Order: sequence, then C-alpha cells, then structure tokens
Amino acid sequence: MEHQWRNADWNSIRVFLAVARLYSFRKAAEELGISVNTARRTISRLEDQLGYPLLYRESEGARLTDEGRRVVLAARDVESSVSDMWRVAALAEREASGPIRLAITEGLGSFWLTPRIVDYINETGAQNRIELQCAMRSVDVLRMEADISVQLEKPNRPELIVKRLGYLHLKPFASLSYLEKFGRPKTVADMVNHRVVEQQTDQLRGYELDKIFGPQIADRMVRMKTNFSSAHYWAIAKGAGIGLMPSYARAIGGDVEHIDLGFDFRVDIWLATHPEVAKSARHRAFIDFLTDSFDERKFPWFGPDSLSPEEIEERFSRKDLQSYFEGFTARS
Repeated sequence: MEHQWRNADWNSIRVFLAVARLYSFRKAAEELGISVNTARRTISRLEDQLGYPLLYRESEGARLTDEGRRVVLAARDVESSVSDMWRVAALAEREASGPIRLAITEGLGSFWLTPRIVDYINETGAQNRIELQCAMRSVDVLRMEADISVQLEKPNRPELIVKRLGYLHLKPFASLSYLEKFGRPKTVADMVNHRVVEQQTDQLRGYELDKIFGPQIADRMVRMKTNFSSAHYWAIAKGAGIGLMPSYARAIGGDVEHIDLGFDFRVDIWLATHPEVAKSARHRAFIDFLTDSFDERKFPWFGPDSLSPEEIEERFSRKDLQSYFEGFTARS
C-alpha cells in the first residue's frame, strides 16, 4: 500500500482532496478549473494505482469509502509537505534581501527592542527590512503570521523551535505627583486606599486584585484599565494611579518612582520560530541579535533573580543604563 501511495502523483492527490472536501465531482472540477470528466478519470486512475475504491459515486454527490477516509489523512500530510516546500522555496528566493517579520509584545517592542533594532540596522549594515509587529496577542508562527515571535506565553505547538529568552520582572511604580498627593503605600494592605492602573492583555491576565481584596474593593481601586503598554506607562507617569511596570522602567528613562511592596511578578519571555525560517541565514543572524538583547549577563534584569530598580541603578551608572537603552552592544 505504501509503495502504491508513493507512486501517486500530486495532481491526482489534489483532485481527490477537492472532491473529498466538497463531496462533489462537479464542484471540485469548477474549483480546480478542469472538466468533470477529467476529475472523474483522475480519481479512477488513482484508485487503480492504489487498488481499492476511494469514493462512492452517488446521485447526490460523492462519499468517501473507509479506505478513502484513511487516504485523506495521508493526503493532507502530503499537501502540507508540498506547502512547506513552496514556503522554503519562497524563503530561499528572497534570502539576500527579504524582510524579517518579528511579532513582539508592545511594551518590549516599543520601549526595549526598537532602539536596539535601529542600532542593529546601522551597525551591521543589514539590507533586510525589519517588519515589527507589536502585538498584544500571540501570533501563529506556524501559519507564518510572523517569521519570529517574542511573547510572554510559551508556545504549545511541538513543531516550532522554542526557547526562553529571559524573564520579565514587574514591580509597582507611580509618578512623583501621585505620591505627593496620595502618599506612598508601605504594604499591600495599604493599597486599599490607593488608585490602580491595570494592564490586561491576552498574554497578561491583569493584577487579579479581586482575589486579594474581594471584587467590590478591587473594582473601586482600579481607576483605569488598558491593554497597551504605552498607554499604561503614560497613565502612571501622569498620576492616574499605581501600576506594574518592568523593573528597568526608571533605568531606561521612565519618569516614575518605584514603590517597594515586597513582591515581584515574574513572567517568562519566549522566542518561537518556524523550523524552515530558522534555516535562513538572515533569520539566524537576527535570532542571535534577539538572544543578545535579552542576555542576562549584559542585562541582569532579564535574569531569573529579581533585581529591584534601586539595585539596577546601584550596579550600573545612569550613563551606562542609557547606553544600554540606546543599543549599546560592545560590553559583556
């Protein structure tokens, strides 16, 4: 059976899948731009090659036999392989100067990575266009919605190449004007008397204050909720309330004050790419750049252990931190 299946040509498989999907020789022929007789002859020839019937021909259309249902599953694998083949060919064709499509969460993309991408382009002389998609949802790399994804949820598709880039540590921040007006909370319990700015996205569940304070108090505390990191930052910086931001927020120029309440939210940062994309030299070079951009030896705030904003500023001078933000890559 396997030997016979290997001898079947792709055109016959394509016609068979169309008939099986549409339950009709006529509809399949119209979709494929061939005559009904050609579709019938193609299926008959495929059945002769395999040695068993694939379809019942009925007055109301076509229906799969038991053998036909099994062959559909195998044929779809063939179809997927052919699609991958064309995808690889397309990648090879634009290898030298084609774009690199990166999907990344909006906060990491806008505030951390964009300045470094600019330096990557300027310093390497790369001719490839970087298409940066700052997405609040996880994109489907397997369906080529992006070449590479940097996200806060671990991809669950075993076909993807996945690795952890680092960790994002989120801590409470507020503006100086807010603290002067409402005071500085010392404990989590003190937060009952404060206003909160909450960020909630597909990849971040929000603060779940209802589990700590109860639904009614939590509803009163949250005075502003947004999904975008840029809006979240400006709401905090302008005094709307207290919100969670990356531990390096002040270090890269954020006009905010850290509030030490003794806790830290840690989120994994994951990189995912299609295995065929990873065969491309330009994509491999860009993946190396992304890995370097979250290297905890250079940027310890992406390591597994939490550093307070004060510790970050103690270990690195303000000048060095600004150099990092501007894409400084020479130090290790």
